[in-house]
Amino acid sequence: MLIVRDAPITTVGSGGYLRSLQIAELLALHGYATVDLLPGTLKPRDRLERQHRKRRMKMLARHASPHEQGDRMQRKRTAMQYENTAALIDSLPNVDLFVWERTTRHGSLAAARARAIPTVAFCHNLESLVPDEQLSYAPQGDPHARFAAECEKLAAADARVVISSRDQWLLGLFGIESHHLPYFPPAARSRWLATIRAERAPEAAPRRLLLMGSAFYGPNHDGMRRMLGLLSSLPAVGGSLVIDVAGFGSERLRDACNGPGVCFHGAVSDTDLATLMRGASAAIIFQHSGSGVLTRITDYLLAGLPVLANPVAARDHEHEPDVHIFRDDTELAGLVAEWPFAHRARAPRDPARASARVGEWLAGLVGPRRAG
Repeated sequence: MLIVRDAPITTVGSGGYLRSLQIAELLALHGYATVDLLPGTLKPRDRLERQHRKRRMKMLARHASPHEQGDRMQRKRTAMQYENTAALIDSLPNVDLFVWERTTRHGSLAAARARAIPTVAFCHNLESLVPDEQLSYAPQGDPHARFAAECEKLAAADARVVISSRDQWLLGLFGIESHHLPYFPPAARSRWLATIRAERAPEAAPRRLLLMGSAFYGPNHDGMRRMLGLLSSLPAVGGSLVIDVAGFGSERLRDACNGPGVCFHGAVSDTDLATLMRGASAAIIFQHSGSGVLTRITDYLLAGLPVLANPVAARDHEHEPDVHIFRDDTELAGLVAEWPFAHRARAPRDPARASARVGEWLAGLVGPRRAG
């Protein structure tokens, strides 16, 4: 059985990348061969300019959003997504399913639907709720209009799989059914995290808090800056407590705290990340807002790190016994002072049953097409 995917996340080490690997592993486990539609997979621009202008204009009239109707460059990008997807699908025999991961754009989804191929959206986030996220079908600005536009596109898919039970609940309020597949790292990463867990050294002074995330992602940047401002004011920092700051662009946060006891590592390799996680007493995360879930909380727990998080960052993880929630600055200061954390956090369970259910739903989508 053959699946076309648009388009797995390829930024190595990001949460989206890990979720894409999880999806790829799930599809392979259930016997699907996949072809990934990535930028540059096909470049039929010259051929299209000569032969398919009329078809492209017809597609735009049928599928373009109001935003695209008023934005010439966005119309052109969407048309090229449509034609690239159509060219790839038409070059393959018997495509059984179209997996839509890049839900910020919809030209590819329209191409698959035009060919009556069953479609499933694997939502990494509700993208319209992510500040500054660019959507092909909605302008920046009014979040209500953006969310309504995203709901319309998601509803057009034959099925949806979300990473967060909160996203499932929210879509359900608008009559959009979805399936919940919690994040769990693919097998190779799970083994790597288990090795870190086994190698965690006995806690020694000074204790170390790991603050990590891509500072190029707005919610992470704001949350990390807030935590640095607060943690640097604690008397223990620079004495019995050290803060390790890591992740893409994290060196941009030096201006938030450049005092003793705070170490900036920037982007780190897997080897350096393993060293940081082996030596950390706990990890800390803060977000003002966000959809989806934070994949790194699952990874931290599998590696044996307890996690300190505010309620927004801890979404979908509140039930984990070694996720310690603070609701304000005073509660965080109290947790750091009391330090009621296990040396080796209890690992979350593999959501194997949810994975099996998603596999069954995919088979249900593909089955009627195969039978036909």
